[in-house]
Amino acid sequence: MKTNPKSETKKPSILQWLIVIVVPIIFALIITFIILQFMGVDVVKSTKDVLNKIPFISETVMTDQEELHTNELKEKDEALLSANKELELVQAELQAKEKEIQNLEGEMEQLSKQIEDQAIEEEQIDSTDYKELAKSFDTMKPKSAAPILQELNDELAIEILKELDAETRGNLLAQMEAEVAARYTSLLAN
Repeated sequence: MKTNPKSETKKPSILQWLIVIVVPIIFALIITFIILQFMGVDVVKSTKDVLNKIPFISETVMTDQEELHTNELKEKDEALLSANKELELVQAELQAKEKEIQNLEGEMEQLSKQIEDQAIEEEQIDSTDYKELAKSFDTMKPKSAAPILQELNDELAIEILKELDAETRGNLLAQMEAEVAARYTSLLAN
């Protein structure tokens, strides 16, 4: 049996039907989009508005307000992260400064203790020096020692006079000018 060549024609495949239907629809949509844009219609906004009215599609499509809100939230999140990082840096810097302050306070305490120790040593040395000077003046005749003592500054002269015994001190003051002797006596009394 022979088959008729006309009856053996192939049926178009699904892919061919899709191409025949989908390509012209896409082409028509593009042409419509272009024409509406030239007419001044905001096609993207209108499309979003229409898609937001469809129940399941509205959950996936964002409106301009939602996009704006999402962008604002992202900016605020970034600002918050930046502020947190800056806060951490400031806190770390604060801790470093506090540690530095503690170290400096410790150094200050050590230095003040050293100063006190040196002051005590100087007082002891001064006291020893004054005693030696007083011995020198004690061995001298009051008539010779009085003019020398008058030429010294008041502080040194008073310290030397304090180290002398009362009799020697009296003899020295007796040999000085009355004005100088009165000043030294009042300084000794204080």
